[in-house]
Amino acid sequence: MQPSEQNRSATVLSAPDMPLKKQGQYRFQDFEVDLAQRSLRREGHIVTISPRTFDLLVFLLLNSQRVIIKEELMRALWPDSRVEESNLSQHVFLLRKALTGSQSGDRLILTIPNRGYQFTPSVSLIPDSEPDSGPDFEHETDPDSEPGFEFGSGDRHAPRAVDSTTRISARDLDIEEETPDVLSKPHALGVFVSDFRHPGPWQVLALTAALVLFGFGGLFAWRQIHRAVPQSFGVVIADFENATGNPQFDLALKTALTIDLQQSPILTVASRVKVGQTLGQMKVPADKAITPELAREVCTRINDQAYLTGSIRRFARKYLVAVQAFDCAGGQSLASSKGLADSPDGIVAVLDKVAADIRSQLGEPAQSVSRFSKPLFAARSASLEALKAYSDASHLGLEGKPQDAVTLFQHAVELDPQFALAFADLGAVYSNLGERDLAKASLTRAYELRDTVDEPDRLFIIATYNDVVTGDVQASIRNDKEWSEEYPRNPVPLVNLASLLIDVGKPALAIDPAKRALDLNPDNSVSYEVLARAQLRLGQFDQAANTCQLAGSRHLDGEQIHGFLMQIAYLRLDQAEMDRQIEWAKSQPAEPFMMMQVGLMDFALGKARTAQAVFQGVVDGYRKQGQEDRANRIMSKVPRIEAELGMTESALSLLSRTPEVEGSVDLPVAWAQVGEASRAETQLKRELETHLTTTLWQEDFGPQVKAAIALSQQHPLDAIEDLKPAIPYDLRGFDGPAMRGRAYLAANQPELAEAEFHKILEHPGIEPLSHDYPLAQLGLARALAAQGKTVEAGFAYKVVLQIWKDADPDLPRLKEAKAEFARLSNEPPRGVPTTIARIPHKPSPTRH
Repeated sequence: MQPSEQNRSATVLSAPDMPLKKQGQYRFQDFEVDLAQRSLRREGHIVTISPRTFDLLVFLLLNSQRVIIKEELMRALWPDSRVEESNLSQHVFLLRKALTGSQSGDRLILTIPNRGYQFTPSVSLIPDSEPDSGPDFEHETDPDSEPGFEFGSGDRHAPRAVDSTTRISARDLDIEEETPDVLSKPHALGVFVSDFRHPGPWQVLALTAALVLFGFGGLFAWRQIHRAVPQSFGVVIADFENATGNPQFDLALKTALTIDLQQSPILTVASRVKVGQTLGQMKVPADKAITPELAREVCTRINDQAYLTGSIRRFARKYLVAVQAFDCAGGQSLASSKGLADSPDGIVAVLDKVAADIRSQLGEPAQSVSRFSKPLFAARSASLEALKAYSDASHLGLEGKPQDAVTLFQHAVELDPQFALAFADLGAVYSNLGERDLAKASLTRAYELRDTVDEPDRLFIIATYNDVVTGDVQASIRNDKEWSEEYPRNPVPLVNLASLLIDVGKPALAIDPAKRALDLNPDNSVSYEVLARAQLRLGQFDQAANTCQLAGSRHLDGEQIHGFLMQIAYLRLDQAEMDRQIEWAKSQPAEPFMMMQVGLMDFALGKARTAQAVFQGVVDGYRKQGQEDRANRIMSKVPRIEAELGMTESALSLLSRTPEVEGSVDLPVAWAQVGEASRAETQLKRELETHLTTTLWQEDFGPQVKAAIALSQQHPLDAIEDLKPAIPYDLRGFDGPAMRGRAYLAANQPELAEAEFHKILEHPGIEPLSHDYPLAQLGLARALAAQGKTVEAGFAYKVVLQIWKDADPDLPRLKEAKAEFARLSNEPPRGVPTTIARIPHKPSPTRH
């Protein structure tokens, strides 16, 4: 992929060769500036600004209270380049925004008419930070992430969302304090090239590094290694003022403008969910029209930089479309554009051009605008009616009316059979409704049309298609990596990537993208859930608990967060905390989910009869909520648990009553474990044919079923071979290591069996409430005994018996453990021995 001009210019982040080669730390008001580290802090917290804006700050503070003419500032900031005055005013604007706090940034940096600027606060050198006379160093300002993106129930997070994804910046945005003069703004690339006409030390270093990179990695390596994570420029869009009397324009034009602006790697458009939440905090009804005044208030509250207004009017026989952008803090105009359409269906094309012009006026380079400006109705006739149906459908989806949304999405694609976004969102809604076949059909059509949409939507469509249609996890991971590299401040691909990495058994690699997603948007519950899951699987129980508590403090704690807290409490033997979590869910929609945690815990503690009753209550609870598919999927897990605990007759009886569930690995494994290998083979064949491209079925689930069949037929070596493709997924769950450990025992390879069981015992956070944990302890005891390690085996048996001290006395695996321990000790069983292990009692909630 050729690196864009934008990408290449973003690599130039070092300070220019200017008379600022000083070190030391300075203070003004509540700010501290470290010249050596090139950092700006307010009360100890990093304030993120671009490198050039930091250079401006340094020059101003070193010349505090002196009037500095604009020409002097421009020579200092761009010593080897000729740039327009608008570039300077852009950085003054950004610096004022960064310094706005207890005192307005406008009062800290005064504009002296017809002369220049004055930095008004007094500046003091922090003691023990005298400037160093040693070598000068120039460092890249750390472009840490900052909140500015909202997603969740209303933004694209495949496949849950029906709203459009907001777009994230791809380089620093420079905005002038007055109305910008677009034609006078040089591109950063021009400055980059002109700097190399008179190369200094850093330019030589950059050229040398570039040659090395091209030598071993070519253009791709250059783009990947030098890509900067920029600041974003947030905007809020007001509702259009419609003076035509045609109601079709009301929501459709705002939707079209949003889609156009979201193509920009510079702008971040506040989502409708985020705007709605902010209106709620303002005690304003969510359905109230977003007037320019409301848009500005919302913009200020969420710390965005600009708000946009739009209007449409009849002009003779034509339609006049106008869009303006205003600074949220000061209210001054930042950009304005308008255009004439000959007919209603021509309005969208005009709006596309107006939006591109607005992006240019807001400072986006022409190269970027050209690259990321795909018309909404590319290469086909526009349909305003289709756009209106799509807009109304998206709105209904956000209101929690998916069935109504489906009808309008269908109408949109009937009117415009090439409307890729409508197909994609229709597929997402179908997926959320459990209509898998319809979801696959819609997403397949969206995928076929993916090249007709803008780059972020193309990446979203690919992600959703891979997730729902193909199941190709590795392709999804590659797509999300590309997405996050193209839009490094968009949390959606980051949280998707983290979730996928957990799914393939690589939780350690998921921590960084999950944290980055959370930093970018701390108001999204999914990011907390993904991060906590990764931490829990890595055994970082304190960190996971802290993540869950942080979600709770922001009122983002759903059933998953409370489920994690209960699992952590179980691992900590904290009975009171477990009871609190169960109490939280009582009489709430989350009650079946929390009771499922109780049922899993009962099975793990050997209380199978109680667990069976709890799971029946869970299934009944979901059915009362109308979630039949979820109820069936949960019940499909129970026969396998019972079979692995040795409850063959009960498992067989339950299997005969359980409906087939597409994609279930537990049902065919359970059929094999109860001796019905032919049933298991039939289901395996069907699932493998259905999921030809599904990574987990081909490499993990399928091998599990094959191994279960082989073990049921007394072929442990075949089972070991069958399970080899699943080895990379051993940290995904306990099923693979548990089955492989049993196969090694059956093949008289106890040393290898011991290693498999340790995988489970050393990673309890992967499945804290799993019955596989005590079974792994039992498997370890058997492996040690087979190796003649009597003392170690005896201790392992004691741990098993301690875990199951309150288990059903006729639990088959418990009876086997007692008998084996008695034989090992050469004495008859005498009840449960005393050990160091202490297992929490099962909570006693009201069961339904």
